[in-house]
Amino acid sequence: MTRWSRPFGGALVSLLALGCRPQAGETASQGALAGPQPVAPAAAAATEPEAAEPPRCRPLASEPAIATPAPGPAYVLVDAVGVLRIDDGAVTTVLPLAKGVDAGDLEMTAGPDGSLWLSGWDGVEVMTPDGRTRKLHRRRGDSGPRYEHLLVRADNDVWAVTSDIEWQVVHYDGARWQPQRNRRQFAGKYADNKFAGLAVAAGAVWVASWNGLWRGVGRDWRPVEPPPGTGILSLWTYRDRVIAGDGERWFLREGEGWQPLAWPSTLNVRRAVGEVGLVAAPEHGRATVQLVAATVAGCKAASEPLAGSRVAELAVDGAGRVWLATNVGLGVVDGDGRKLAEWPYGSLPGLSGRVTQIAVIGAGPSRLPSGRPGKTWEVVGRLKTFKQAIPLAGAEVELCPSPASDDRCPAGPSTRSATAAADGSFRFANVPLGDYSIVVRPSAGQEECTSPFTVHGHWLKPAVDCPADGPRCDLGERTVCRPFEMPPPHP
Repeated sequence: MTRWSRPFGGALVSLLALGCRPQAGETASQGALAGPQPVAPAAAAATEPEAAEPPRCRPLASEPAIATPAPGPAYVLVDAVGVLRIDDGAVTTVLPLAKGVDAGDLEMTAGPDGSLWLSGWDGVEVMTPDGRTRKLHRRRGDSGPRYEHLLVRADNDVWAVTSDIEWQVVHYDGARWQPQRNRRQFAGKYADNKFAGLAVAAGAVWVASWNGLWRGVGRDWRPVEPPPGTGILSLWTYRDRVIAGDGERWFLREGEGWQPLAWPSTLNVRRAVGEVGLVAAPEHGRATVQLVAATVAGCKAASEPLAGSRVAELAVDGAGRVWLATNVGLGVVDGDGRKLAEWPYGSLPGLSGRVTQIAVIGAGPSRLPSGRPGKTWEVVGRLKTFKQAIPLAGAEVELCPSPASDDRCPAGPSTRSATAAADGSFRFANVPLGDYSIVVRPSAGQEECTSPFTVHGHWLKPAVDCPADGPRCDLGERTVCRPFEMPPPHP
């Protein structure tokens, strides 16, 4: 089997808001903070209201109330395109990517005033709510770290962590970035201490690393006993309190102790924690999310599935809608998991491929855009063996949204299958915009060209690789594998 694939980078998870309701017939379980309580529906999404809304879960009555957020735009970072702004039914590209910049190398987060912050290898750039942009940090040439894990509290109160081995916690006060704490000051078991998490809540800065958990107020930094039974921690905030977890166990900081939470356990740590009081977590191997209450046991739901085989990124807006980027497009579900909108690649201007990050301002757009039919291509190519350079006749060829599994594409409407002809040629019809892997399985009796030095690595991105003004996309001649050519020995 030969796999041609496009790798995916990591991404930032936006922290906003979400609502959910218990599944039919369920009752509250013990062990979390409280049982489910019915409340009025969350702010209306861009759909017609139903005659009777099912009850939803809400936080404890003792928790501080939050103001209903105003509508705002949604921002979507698309590889090879830039930042798309979705607002009032319209889609525009507001920050195009410079040539050669990979969207996977950028972090995007929203500030409380509606500003949008982007951090990458060129530095930190901010776009104000009126659309003006300015640089707040610029790297010197090719040297120096970039700033990651940005937490924007205000335009003069921003925290981040540097990307270098000797990482530092830094703060922006509106005029300059200043180091506050370095890796060696979080001493412990591991000399090679790695950064794990950053949070700011209740006037304190929280840092998790391989060596434990710390809380800082001004110059006073002290270690904190982590939640029981946990390993290396990830950190979130919820209503100005810290949530810490290791993928399986999750806890809310209450006073000087930790309160266990009934959160879903998934293979993917990505999740969104909503200020309304709920959590969205992707399900492994499916384009769905689990919805649960942040501090209430017994309230859970599963969203309706979107097209695709996985959720790559997610964000939750203040109206209780979950924005999901899958490996074939973008979609929105409500707090009960019902699908409100779905846009395959090519159906919105600029939505041509991999979405690396999503950020939503306030309650999000009051009106969602309508999709349109996207452009498609006939994709053709020819296969040959590497060593003999002969046509690879009879091979099974699959084209699927990246990333593919080890030996075949996941089932779904976006997957295409073909069999190579006698001359090694193959054809896929009606291929839309997106990011694709190609999986090739030689027919019986044909050995694969494999070795410890085999190099695989081809992908198809029609927005880049196919002609914009033509219906046909020719991949040319492709070999099944390419063993690394070792240099000749020295005499």
